[in-house]
Amino acid sequence: MGIPKRTFFVAIGLVLVMVLSACGGTTSTGSTSSTPTAAATATTASTSTVQTAQATVNGKALTILTDTQGRTLYYFTPDTAAKLACAGGCAKVWPPLLFTGSGIPTSATTLPGTLSTLSDTNGTQVEYSGYLLYTYSGDTAAGQTKGEGLFGKWYVATPDLASFAVRLATATVKGKAVTILATPQGLTLYYFTPDSTTKTACTGGCPKIWPPLLFTGSGTPLGDSSLSGPLSVFNDANGNQVQYNGHLLYTYSGDTAAGETTGEGLFGKWFVCTPGLAALAA
Repeated sequence: MGIPKRTFFVAIGLVLVMVLSACGGTTSTGSTSSTPTAAATATTASTSTVQTAQATVNGKALTILTDTQGRTLYYFTPDTAAKLACAGGCAKVWPPLLFTGSGIPTSATTLPGTLSTLSDTNGTQVEYSGYLLYTYSGDTAAGQTKGEGLFGKWYVATPDLASFAVRLATATVKGKAVTILATPQGLTLYYFTPDSTTKTACTGGCPKIWPPLLFTGSGTPLGDSSLSGPLSVFNDANGNQVQYNGHLLYTYSGDTAAGETTGEGLFGKWFVCTPGLAALAA
């Protein structure tokens, strides 16, 4: 005897209900799950980008700058405050310290200088008092300083960079790349041959064209650790003027950007100052 159609359809309906119940009891076709999930929590990184630590540099215990993982930070003498010289393959060996937050980077400890950023080909790179900061791929643990002095251009960054009156830089002088002395902002420093160790010959209108490098701090002015000669201060008609190896130092108003050396050789008396400049006899 055949099954009545009405009974057949009722049985099919009961089977479908049982199947749907076994699958979780939902017929939603949207992408929203019926099972509650935990809300995603944004991870807020510390705003501190730089900290300090003790490390041995050239056999001496120094306070240095590090990243938040304790890796030593370095600066590159060919850089200026407004332009980097380490990109591409260089940046793979010397990874730049990048800032991904908002506002300005900060330090976990009080620093005498200022932290800022420069947007360059590496990204938003952290600067300390005008020095772009990098780590070194050759340092495999916190506290290592294997990059110190490499190629005569890489040096460990320390808090007292902020008080540097003179920094090393690379510039083109008479068609050749030369290591020169510059201000922390990268302006080329010059010496004037008529000067002596105890008297300036650049007075009157001269300092308006050749502004003297003046020192406003106390004690002895500081410079890059690789300077072979001493820095000192001489009080003259221009003020407390910085000397290197006895030579009074000046910038040139004709140089409008870091790295320019348009004052080289002018009047046969003005010359770019280099680290190897011989000491001026008293």
